[in-house]
Amino acid sequence: MSQNNRRALKKEFDATNMTVYFGSAIFSGGITGIPNLFLRYYRDVGITDSEMMLVIQLLRLRNEENLLMPSPEILASCLSAEPVQIEKQIKGLLDKRVIGITNYYIGEEGIVKQGYDFEPLVFELSEVWALNQKKELDKISEKIHNPGGKAYTNEELGAVLSSGEQDLCHAFENEFGRLLSPMEIEQITIWLDDHEVELILEALRQAVIRGKHNFKYIGSILREWHKNNIRTIQEVENSQRQFEQNRLKQQLPKKTGAGTDVNNRAELKKKTLMRSMYS
Repeated sequence: MSQNNRRALKKEFDATNMTVYFGSAIFSGGITGIPNLFLRYYRDVGITDSEMMLVIQLLRLRNEENLLMPSPEILASCLSAEPVQIEKQIKGLLDKRVIGITNYYIGEEGIVKQGYDFEPLVFELSEVWALNQKKELDKISEKIHNPGGKAYTNEELGAVLSSGEQDLCHAFENEFGRLLSPMEIEQITIWLDDHEVELILEALRQAVIRGKHNFKYIGSILREWHKNNIRTIQEVENSQRQFEQNRLKQQLPKKTGAGTDVNNRAELKKKTLMRSMYS
């Protein structure tokens, strides 16, 4: 071994640089990602704290060491539990249908290996998440209207929605002639992330004029404006004016021979404008 190599080897194990080596090991050792929804709702799907750590180690061993079904002994070396206790916890997770066991086909040869399946966990979490979403939406609806349909006071409404959101929801209810559902209220709050209140009201107005009393049509109007970078009422009016001018130009007769029939053009323009006013 050359003197340079010995010097490099000494540096690699130099205790004075252990913090640097440790930092390097952290980044090169990989990361086990745990979804926040899993951390939030694992108790709601019947997983205890100790079982949670077991599932995390199962995920780590799968990703880091490609162990699809690690033995209780391997798992015990990662946890403060004996192999017998690990076996009981695995059985409990299987009985609760939080995890499953399935066959995996590895490589081009299609080698079959058994491993733990986490699809049941995803399914259980999705049901818990959906239930909690519905509860949140129901709370919003209850804050806006009591069971009798009478609106709450502005002070009570302000606990959930801002004054602008309240006014916007009431505007929709007035035009639709009914109370909004929790999902519809949520849709309005989503629109407010990208559009000003005045623009949403203009989309509502245009939908009502056309007899389209539904959120899908209003959403299509807002998407079209957003795609064309239209952000204000003035820009909406400018866009519609430009559209009408372009349509008029396309419908006007083209020049022929000695010139254009001015009277015919004026008459056609007048008729087109009248049609647009009542369409």
